[in-house]
Amino acid sequence: MSDGFYKRLSNIFGLMAIAAVFALTVFLAGLEIKDLDLWLHMGVGRFIVQHGYVPSVDILSHTIAGHPWINHEWLFQVIVFTLYQNGGPEALIQMQVIVVTLSLAILLILGYNGEKQLATIFALLVTALVFSSRFTIRPDIFSLLCFATYILILSFFLNKRWSVIAIFLVQVFWTNIHGFFFFGPLFVLIGLAAEWLKRHVPLPYEWNRTACLTDEEYKRLKIIFGVVVAACLFNPMTIKGAWYPIGVFFQISGKSKIFFDKIVELERPITLSTLFSLHSQPFYKLMIIISSLSFFFNRRKIDIGVFLFWLVFLFFSLTAIRNIAYFGFAAYLAFVTNVITISLKDVLPLNFRDKKFLYLASTVMKVIIIVWILQYGSAISYNGYFDFDTYARKSEFGGVSQRQFPSKAVDFLVKNNVRGNFFNDFNSGAYLVGRVYPNIKVFIDGRTEVYGPEFFKNYLEIWDQDNSEKFAETLKKYKITGILLNAVYNAIPKKDLKYLYNDPEWIPVYFNYDGLIFLKDVPFNRAVIKKYRLNLAKWEPPKMDMYRLGPTRAIPYHFANRAYTLLDLGLYGPALKEVEEALKVAPEYGEAYKIKGQIAAEKKDYEAAFQNFRLAARFSPTDKHVRYNLAAAYYDLGRYNMAIEEYKKITGSYWPNDPAGYYLMTKTYFKMGENQKAFAALDQAMSHRKSVNDIVRLGGFLMEDKKYGFVHKIYDLVKDDPKKGGAYFLHMARLAQAERHPDQAREYIQKGLAAEPEQELLQKALKALKNNQPIQVKADDE
Repeated sequence: MSDGFYKRLSNIFGLMAIAAVFALTVFLAGLEIKDLDLWLHMGVGRFIVQHGYVPSVDILSHTIAGHPWINHEWLFQVIVFTLYQNGGPEALIQMQVIVVTLSLAILLILGYNGEKQLATIFALLVTALVFSSRFTIRPDIFSLLCFATYILILSFFLNKRWSVIAIFLVQVFWTNIHGFFFFGPLFVLIGLAAEWLKRHVPLPYEWNRTACLTDEEYKRLKIIFGVVVAACLFNPMTIKGAWYPIGVFFQISGKSKIFFDKIVELERPITLSTLFSLHSQPFYKLMIIISSLSFFFNRRKIDIGVFLFWLVFLFFSLTAIRNIAYFGFAAYLAFVTNVITISLKDVLPLNFRDKKFLYLASTVMKVIIIVWILQYGSAISYNGYFDFDTYARKSEFGGVSQRQFPSKAVDFLVKNNVRGNFFNDFNSGAYLVGRVYPNIKVFIDGRTEVYGPEFFKNYLEIWDQDNSEKFAETLKKYKITGILLNAVYNAIPKKDLKYLYNDPEWIPVYFNYDGLIFLKDVPFNRAVIKKYRLNLAKWEPPKMDMYRLGPTRAIPYHFANRAYTLLDLGLYGPALKEVEEALKVAPEYGEAYKIKGQIAAEKKDYEAAFQNFRLAARFSPTDKHVRYNLAAAYYDLGRYNMAIEEYKKITGSYWPNDPAGYYLMTKTYFKMGENQKAFAALDQAMSHRKSVNDIVRLGGFLMEDKKYGFVHKIYDLVKDDPKKGGAYFLHMARLAQAERHPDQAREYIQKGLAAEPEQELLQKALKALKNNQPIQVKADDE
């Protein structure tokens, strides 16, 4: 057969591979609605449509009401609200599919080269997989569409007069739909800078002559820069609106760093611990590698503009997970630009003269890509979970997620027309806005740039640090009349939960797997309180219809979520009832045995704790808390050698970089009297993490055995640590008191109060010292 036949065969399979990439993209873009911020966007979109204007101050919260708010996503909000109102969740998913597919189609147009078809297909596939991380129905999808459209116009139509008008229209649209609209002027600025460098600065190899603009194109690009900057002013807040996202961008360091430390999508996509991990952002890392290699192999003919463009978005993507899709687009464009001038012999040190072999090899590679796409798509198509409302499996594609939102809790608020100022966690704020605004004003939502780092820090002191004293102050300060404690993602903060449950002013009216609702006992809440008041001490778990369930496999996390909340309240009886119902649904459910083990440990029934943690470890062998609790059960039973063996497994096979195992091993060796081994384990622990709190806890344990010499030796390890706070001084005061040095104990307490003046336990310690009572190092309820 002729070379032409094999070439046509290769091209046909190439087109099939491209079709497969698009089919996979369409499928992935059909993901169920699970993004939290979408609900905030729909709530604000409803307000804009109903009132006919874009608010310039905060209207959603009771904490920062009236605070200036530059809403640079208002157009997206109107679009999603309108679509949802007329077509429901499926309309939003279809919108995402269309926008995503169109963006990928533009990338294909920009990068397609019949002679380098295989390279284009591979790069397009990896880009689509990186892009899929942002398939969350957010303004980003429109931002990426504008990104691709911008490059299309600048790459192919810069020599056309209408390109100026087209760019202007794209920029106006972008300015009103997402805060990353400043990329538009940035693209043009990079192009101008690159052209200036080519014309005025001697560059290596052939860089000065690669992809140069004509004088007319250079002149038009300068005009376009002025036009797009002016287009940024076409927003409801004009100059303020144009500058605001740039101002926020320059505030990402300093106090605003707290957002990057606490919000998952703002975390760095690559860290030292995940650098070589195949499970963490594999497609993003692959895109970095292949785009970097394309520059290496095309080093003689690099377009400096493309390189600057790639470099900017590489650094941008390394700052936060949410930015990696933008690098995916930039890396794709860099890769296909470089590949055009790279020949096969530049990559492989072999001389392939037989074109039939090359076409056939290309065909085989395209078939492999098609097969991989089919397998990948088939594997994830089975992703789903049991829907406890319908007793049927819910696919993760299409509809609204049943596992991401406190939906039942908010249904309760909607049904009973509950109103007022609510306290809520960060993850619930946006969902509340979308479902119950304006009846309920939220405490916080996802608009981090509006609330600011100081407010977010205060919120974390309540929620993450579980500060009940701060919580009580906050409830009074903001005249809060209702509280939603979300249990969908994580357990409710224990101290806050207990504070509310024990305060007669706050009445529980709703309890389920997704959280708790408390209403303040004030006149406008009393009708709902009277109807729904709960006595959780007499809580009975809802029963499942086992006949309807049959042999269907279901993970009974509903029961576990409720059990954890009841456990934290000290309501062991109701918690155990939840666990027993869970085990009826799934006898192999490790989480149920874990909860039973924790209850037994709280009751100091260490034999029962061991038996349950043993079963939990059997069914959930990689659950870190289970393994640690199993080791603790051995310890509590006095089987120290077995505890050591378990800690060795933890530090050897399971979590070798987790220092907690070494600290607990140290404690166990001290208990065994193996002091030399204890200090060796402590050295291992501190080589992974020198933690003042861990050292303090270890010293506190040795205090119980009156090993004061060892306590001094251990505390000396952190006496010069600048991070030591109130807990360190509290323990030192306790040690001084035990050694009958009250003046020294008082001095340590004063130092602790200076370090952490809000430390409640230090105040109690000072009082205890005055009354000649033992200093306590734990809260009374712990």
